[in-house]
Amino acid sequence: MRWITFGHYEADECGAMNEWLAVAPNAQVAHGMTGCLVSLNDMANRPTRVLANGEVIDIGGKRIRYIDTPHVPHGWDAGVIYEETTRTLFCGDLFTHFGNGPGITEHDIVGPALAAEDIFYDTGLGPSIAPTVRRLADLAPCTLALMHGSSYVGDTVAALHDLADAYDRRLRAAMAEMPA
Repeated sequence: MRWITFGHYEADECGAMNEWLAVAPNAQVAHGMTGCLVSLNDMANRPTRVLANGEVIDIGGKRIRYIDTPHVPHGWDAGVIYEETTRTLFCGDLFTHFGNGPGITEHDIVGPALAAEDIFYDTGLGPSIAPTVRRLADLAPCTLALMHGSSYVGDTVAALHDLADAYDRRLRAAMAEMPA
């Protein structure tokens, strides 16, 4: 194993980071600048590798691109990985949903993600969320690999746009409720 990476610094994302480093002596944690400077340089047992936004690493037949997504869905150190060869977008906490579904689905993932959001309120509802999710749709991934839920192989571009539209509506509603 050469590289260890994740969406953002949080126990369910990277809690075993140092255990992986212990069993993989040539591995290095790779993440965006904010994550490395704010948390990972202090927490990782070995020096980290800062990934620039859009940087691609060849991992032996596969190419992973790091994409900064600050505060999307949450955490200022957030980012996603796009594997260019298979066109798989590793979404982290985007599209979080409940239940023990199949490993891969073609069924709706937007509705369940919004239902989970109604319980957790874990998405940083701000002006950058919808444009960031739409930029991810521009990648035209074939698979959305989710951290919390079934990975998705349906119309991924539509799912990303539908999620962005839903967050746009939620942001407008929240702003309308704010006192003048």
